[in-house]
Amino acid sequence: MTNFSPSRKTKRSLRHHWADQYAQQLIARSGEEAIRCAAGISPSGTVHIGNFREIITVDLVYRALQQQGRAARFLLFWDDYDALRKVPSPVKESSMSRYLRMPLAKIPPLHNSKAESYAQENEMEVEKIMPQLGIHPQYIYQHQRYNQTKYAPYIYEALKRRKIIRQILNQYRHEPLNENWWPVTVFSRASGTDRTTIVGWDGKRRLRYRCHESGEEEEIDIFRSSLVKLQWRIDWPARWAKEGIDFEPAGKDHHSPGGSFDTAREIVQQVYGTTAPLSLRYDFIGIKGLEGKMSSSTGATISIHDLLQIYQPPVVRYLFAATRPHVEFFLSFDEDVIKIYEDYDRCERIYFGLEKVGEERHAKERRIYELSQIEGASASMPPQLPFRHLCNLIQIYNGDLEQALDSQLLYTTATEQEQATLMQRAYCAHHWLQIYAPPQ
Repeated sequence: MTNFSPSRKTKRSLRHHWADQYAQQLIARSGEEAIRCAAGISPSGTVHIGNFREIITVDLVYRALQQQGRAARFLLFWDDYDALRKVPSPVKESSMSRYLRMPLAKIPPLHNSKAESYAQENEMEVEKIMPQLGIHPQYIYQHQRYNQTKYAPYIYEALKRRKIIRQILNQYRHEPLNENWWPVTVFSRASGTDRTTIVGWDGKRRLRYRCHESGEEEEIDIFRSSLVKLQWRIDWPARWAKEGIDFEPAGKDHHSPGGSFDTAREIVQQVYGTTAPLSLRYDFIGIKGLEGKMSSSTGATISIHDLLQIYQPPVVRYLFAATRPHVEFFLSFDEDVIKIYEDYDRCERIYFGLEKVGEERHAKERRIYELSQIEGASASMPPQLPFRHLCNLIQIYNGDLEQALDSQLLYTTATEQEQATLMQRAYCAHHWLQIYAPPQ
């Protein structure tokens, strides 16, 4: 991302956006080292726009930190050492059922021959598209961390203090965990799955487990073996402690009373001796006509790629920059698409002073527009072709985008970069007309 020195107007508008407010809190509580912002996504299926809300939320705060002059890092953790718990509904049951309870990074790819695993197949789709949205995180693959036994000391501390962890978790459970509960799971060397039972631990290095499928028992060294994995509610605080995370948002289910964030905050303090990162609760995203919460496992998803077929990248960023994270909102693929483009264009005109509003509104819209841009705002107002007008032109010229645009003086006199942006909008309008537009 292009760094810039905030103008006087920008400095005045910093107090108006939630991302800047969180950035200021992080600056106030941090030392001189780079502030570490994190997102964590499980590549158990299509990475949908519900997952993307976490990514863009982190990116907006990360940008705000940089624009306020603080060194920051954006770490995106791929939780690809999680076990496959359910076959995603778009996938044939027979093709993946044999991989249930195996790590996502150990499952063969379904479609992409260039990918090394099913997890990487889903990860690559996201990593390819993120630069289009101006998002450039450092990707961290949890299967690599575990294979390199980076979490071994944290596994040891969890085993050593498993009674404390059990007490923390039991505070929020209707059915208490029994005394044979362990904070880790083991992937069987024989079956490759986590269908195992821990038999015992010597209090130091040696952990013994039994494989349910083979019936065999094996003793492993927790400091050398990659077969041991922390359970989710312990894995999260262990990652905070190891990676020194300062900021990580989470969905409202994780932030519910007694949810995983509450337990992780206590575990990171009592087991790992550090504090939880600053966090915020983001709400779910809905799609008109799609009931319920989006889920990779159920197949009820809209991917980031699907979104970019309808909305230009700055408009995608605008949707999230203009909405506070804790507010649930619905992405529309119907005629509301026209209004969203009109709102974005109005924001752009306000930014460049072509549409007059009050001082407070101007400061707010200005900051939203800055955070919506891919690599920073241009020096002058770019040409605007209203989305509604484009739809009419495309229909007049029977879907010929070049002819439709060439009919407009605004397009023929634009720079090459401006023409590319207008063509991108025309493509989105054409796709919307073909797939989603109502009959009228």
